[in-house]
Amino acid sequence: MKHLFILFILFFIVSNCSALKETPVEAEMPKKFTQFTFKDECKRKDALLEEIYNDMKGKATILDLMKFYSDELAKDPNINSPYFKKLQKIFDCGITPKTMSGYYHGAVIAFRNEAMLKTFDINTLNLKWPLARIFSPWTGKTFEKINAETLKAITDGFETDATLATWGANTYSSRSIKKRVTVELMRALGIKLIPAYPEEVRQYDYNIKGFFFIGKPAKTVNPDNKGRMVYQINYRWPALHTFPPDNYCIDELVQIAEGLYLGQLNYATNILKKYDPTVNPKVYKYKNFGYWMLMDSDWQKRRESISFDVIPES
Repeated sequence: MKHLFILFILFFIVSNCSALKETPVEAEMPKKFTQFTFKDECKRKDALLEEIYNDMKGKATILDLMKFYSDELAKDPNINSPYFKKLQKIFDCGITPKTMSGYYHGAVIAFRNEAMLKTFDINTLNLKWPLARIFSPWTGKTFEKINAETLKAITDGFETDATLATWGANTYSSRSIKKRVTVELMRALGIKLIPAYPEEVRQYDYNIKGFFFIGKPAKTVNPDNKGRMVYQINYRWPALHTFPPDNYCIDELVQIAEGLYLGQLNYATNILKKYDPTVNPKVYKYKNFGYWMLMDSDWQKRRESISFDVIPES
C-alpha cells in the first residue's frame, strides 16, 4: 500500500471504532502458479531455500505460500521472525523486471517495525494491520509510459531515459463507506488524488489514483539486498510533492513467478539529509518496513479464492 502514512490514518480510524480456514489443495495447477522465476544462482543447494520449498509442500500455488507466511507473521509479533528471513531470501532470488506496464492488483504480506518504530522487537505495525485493513482503500498500482520531457521535469533533469522509466500511481477504491472515510480523510489532509479514467473504473477495482512515482530498473538502496538490481518505485522526487512520510520512500520490486511480484517498503531513516540521487544511498540509511505484492488478473482470482488480504466491498 502507499504506505506508512495511510497505515497511520487507518490506525487512527480503527482506534476510534468501538479460525483460520484451511485452503483445499487442487490436484494440479498450471506451471505459472507453481514455479518460481528465480535467478540462476538460486538453483544451487541452499539450506534456507530448502526450507522454503518444504513450506511449499501442500500448497497449491506460490500465492498460497505467501498467504501462509502472512498468516504466520500475523501470529508472530517478533520483528526477527524466521518468516521475514524467508521473504528476504525469496526477494534475493527474484529476477528484475525490465519494465512494468498496466495495472497490477496489490496485497500486503506484512509490515515490519524499523528505526524509530522499533520497540523491544515487537512488530506493532503488523499487529494492527488486520483491523486497519477493513478501512484500507488501496487496491494496487498502475504503470504507464512517460515521455522524456516529462521525465526530465519530474526528476530535475537527472533521469533522461524514458524507454526504461514509467509514470506510476497507487490506486484506491472509495466504493464502500469504510474506504470512503479514509479517502476523504486523505483529501482533507491535502493529499493529491485524481479520478481514474472511466474505462479504468469500469474494468478494474479502483476509481481513484494518488501517491505518484517514477518507476525503473535500478540498483537497490537497501543494504540488505546486497547491491542487486531491482525495479525501483521512487516517491522521493520533490516535484511529486509526496505527502510525508512517504516522501522518504523508495519501493523495490522483483518478479518471483510469471505475473507475480514481491515488493519491499524501503524508507530512509536519515530524514535530515535532503534527497539527492547522486548521493550514496547508504547516507540515507534505508530500512525495509514490510513486504507487499503485485499480481496480474490470473493471480488476483487465486488471491480472492483463498481470501488473501481481501476485504469485500460493503
